[in-house]
Amino acid sequence: MANNAERLCKRKRLGEKSLEEAEWKRAKIQNGTIVENVIRHNNQEQQKEVSIFTLNSESNHCAITHDQMCELINYAVLGEARTSSPSWCQIHRQKQLKGVAVIVLHGVSQMHFYRYYLQFKQLRKRFKCRLSMPPPPDDFLLRIFGTEKLPPQDCKGPKVNETPVVNGHCLVTENNSCGPPDLDNHPIIIKYGRKKQGLTSYLLSEEELTKNDYPVAGIPGSEGFVQSGCTTKVTDNSPLLGLDCEMCLTTKGNELTRVSIVNAEGYCVMDELVKPDNHILNYLTRFSGITWKMLLPVETKLQDVQAKLKKILPSDAVLVGHSLNNDLKALQMIHPNVIDTSLLFARDLGRRFKLKVLVQKVLGREIQTEVMVGHDPSEDARAALELAQYFITQGPKKVAKLNLENFQAKQTVGNGFTAQPEGRSHGERSSNHLNAICNGVNRFQGRTCLQCDSLLNKLCMGDQKAVLLGTKKAMKELIYQDAWHKIECGTDKEVVQRARTEIPVASLSLSHFTSYSEYIECHLQMKIHEGLLHEKMRQKLSEMCTVYAGPFCKDFCLKSVKRTFRNCGSISSISIITETYQPYVRIQYEVPESAHLAADTLNGSIVEGFLIKVQRPIKENMLDCDTVLKKLEKDITNQAVIYVSGIRQSLTKEDLSEKFSKFGHVEAVICLDDKIDAKPKDCFIKYGSPESALEAQTAMNGQEVKKRRFNVLRALTPYHLQTWAAQRSYTAEQELKNVMRTLDRRVGRLFKALTNNTLCMVLLPGTNSAHCSVPGLCLFEIKQDS
Repeated sequence: MANNAERLCKRKRLGEKSLEEAEWKRAKIQNGTIVENVIRHNNQEQQKEVSIFTLNSESNHCAITHDQMCELINYAVLGEARTSSPSWCQIHRQKQLKGVAVIVLHGVSQMHFYRYYLQFKQLRKRFKCRLSMPPPPDDFLLRIFGTEKLPPQDCKGPKVNETPVVNGHCLVTENNSCGPPDLDNHPIIIKYGRKKQGLTSYLLSEEELTKNDYPVAGIPGSEGFVQSGCTTKVTDNSPLLGLDCEMCLTTKGNELTRVSIVNAEGYCVMDELVKPDNHILNYLTRFSGITWKMLLPVETKLQDVQAKLKKILPSDAVLVGHSLNNDLKALQMIHPNVIDTSLLFARDLGRRFKLKVLVQKVLGREIQTEVMVGHDPSEDARAALELAQYFITQGPKKVAKLNLENFQAKQTVGNGFTAQPEGRSHGERSSNHLNAICNGVNRFQGRTCLQCDSLLNKLCMGDQKAVLLGTKKAMKELIYQDAWHKIECGTDKEVVQRARTEIPVASLSLSHFTSYSEYIECHLQMKIHEGLLHEKMRQKLSEMCTVYAGPFCKDFCLKSVKRTFRNCGSISSISIITETYQPYVRIQYEVPESAHLAADTLNGSIVEGFLIKVQRPIKENMLDCDTVLKKLEKDITNQAVIYVSGIRQSLTKEDLSEKFSKFGHVEAVICLDDKIDAKPKDCFIKYGSPESALEAQTAMNGQEVKKRRFNVLRALTPYHLQTWAAQRSYTAEQELKNVMRTLDRRVGRLFKALTNNTLCMVLLPGTNSAHCSVPGLCLFEIKQDS
């Protein structure tokens, strides 16, 4: 009995203990749920305050221009109240942005990023958006920050005739200027004088032709160009003819697709479509208006157009156009008598007006409207011709009085002259007031002048801080420094240390790293190898797109093999290797994804009755191919992108977007051959989230659509990538890797120090030299603590 009682008591104690444990677990779960709900609520609240950067669906998801960067920086810093929003992207909740931090890695290019891809760990991990940039002109930073210099004047004090001075910069109003109120210092008057002259006074001299990159006999780049045959001496009565061309992008660069010539009466005497000799990569329809359907029946070649032009042009003809050097290069023609309206309507510092702006202000009409798809070359040729005729008949003085600089400024500011809404800060109101009355800029006590509508000037007037950090070398190379709060550092390491304290309190900052360019200067041999590096990079990409398949019998059907391998993607070339005991086939695809797919799915399959092996090239620079591919697959820019092959040609981009949108929002369908109404064989599909991409990959891989099976895998190639870097080639390779790794680490530290909701842009500007021109890379991210 005693034992039974003891057992009952023990069970009771255990029951009470288990009950307590159950209550404790229930309370823990409830508390966990509450904590989780609190965290989720806080995250949602934070999400409402987070700024988000997105690309517009119709914009280019691969490349960006310097002007577009300028648009983005202006909008991010100033906001809707003081500038227009960018045409190519959006910043949601822009008012929450704390500032803009721009980091420039001097001398580094897109080529270097992918050449030393494994070294750029911070850039790969932190920056989700990457866009290719064109090779940099000398003034690319001036273009990006939208700053402009104007000719020096003589301002003698902080106020001249009650003219205001902001941060040491003299602001000139329409009714109150420094110096006499005449046109003597206008660029057009300086160049041509005040009196009317005949057309011969406005012809470009041979020196000006060479300086402005016109084709000239005996100059490198003009080899093989034909002469126009216009050798008669030009007089003031010689005929003027307007010329404009449209180009497309081919494997050899820009090639002619259309040419228009207009006579002095405005009649179009020639309007020809031209079929390029080389394979077309991009019709540039947005600018040229040319589509593949338009060129399909065309048989006219460049040589035919050249012959026709030589017949049409009088012996003393003067060709007129806007940046006519590009048109003559496309025509591969040398013509000595030229009036270039982009140079005729002169501006200082080599800047040029757009044709559209000149026509709007001078001729009072609109061209290149948004309704039109691409430019009409006959319209542009006629516009340039009429501008030249106006300049010749009216004379330089009247043109100078049009005050085109002020008109351009108004166009840039947009609504700067309209009534302002209530509730603005004092800085914004004073900025808009000064913008409304500003007409120009002068030099004050040796300082660089500010144009009133420039970004930096608006920051000065709004009492906002713009910080410039860099070494002495960077300061020497940077133009237009005086508007910045300058901090000169001894090394890049010091730049990072100072930037971590200065950038969080600045509305705009520019940090300039020069480690790489300094290293290159100390190793002249590296400069010589830049061109070689570019070529090896192409070779690397080519090898990553290549597979070898075999063995086959001697009389196998190549068409059947091609048909099998085409299911993995677009084939660039296919050839038979006969040096082996049994024939093998070399297949080169357009992108590495196709080769990766072929090696994975067709290796060990039976083709033409033979068990074949599919393998990549076995070379030194391909030994780390698997490592690179694994890293690429995990790349942050590829996580929401899938590659699709095996597409039936009857499916358009719209069809694909519709089929794949059921897994999530499709931001873009990117084809290798980006034609209008393209029917792709393979493509990249970019989703809004990695989860949607993964779901689409799982569901659609192997799915049969119209008797063709889709092959779907995670994208490996960033879709702006055009070239790839070779691994290992010349001396000091490890040193260069260390330089790149150090640059990457410094950018990471600087990024970490940024305040949340700061837009950070890392610019790898590229190179533009006599040895080679390499595009740059722009990386964007809005800093948020994870």
